[in-house]
Amino acid sequence: EKQIERNPFVNKDIKKDSSFVLNEEQQKAYNAVSDAIEDNFNSEFLLFGVTGSGKTEVYLQLIEKVLNEGKTSLMLVPEIALTPQTVDRFIARFGEDNIAVLHSKLSMGERYDQWNKIKKDEAKIVIGARSAIFAPIQNLGLIIMDEEHDQSYKSETTPKYHAREIARYLAKENSISLVLGSATPDLETFYKTQTGEIKLLELTQRANNA
Repeated sequence: EKQIERNPFVNKDIKKDSSFVLNEEQQKAYNAVSDAIEDNFNSEFLLFGVTGSGKTEVYLQLIEKVLNEGKTSLMLVPEIALTPQTVDRFIARFGEDNIAVLHSKLSMGERYDQWNKIKKDEAKIVIGARSAIFAPIQNLGLIIMDEEHDQSYKSETTPKYHAREIARYLAKENSISLVLGSATPDLETFYKTQTGEIKLLELTQRANNA
């Protein structure tokens, strides 16, 4: 008998792309997180950037760094933002073999195959909505939570949980970095940058002079 995996990326023809040169603010943000990754240090960052400031490129380059170290990255995005375009950008950079996607639009079979791919440590980048925080990730090296203010990270059904709190717990347990990104941060998150619990990284300009 042979197991045939369902491929949610089938029929996608995505051209490969490569890293962009970061501007000064992006580079500064990248360096801060990169240093923490190298030190295997549990730290939390808020990447506070206006819309179009190039937060995603910073994420991509940090994930690339973690990938080169042989570790796995978890990229959380709100359900509404988990569009094919988001996933396509990651596939263009890293190839579909490295990526697993978990969200509600997948069939039960597709979700099972993606879960298995993660469990077997075949996927080095896991992209998903809030429930992806429970994925059986091996060798976790970085957690990124984009649009961290979004209410969809909070589960209103039982079991009730907030993906951000679980991300904090996992980051602590694994001595890794948690990067929260937003153009309109949660008030609680922003307050923690003022008390020094979270390191604030700011992107004040749009990328590529847009």
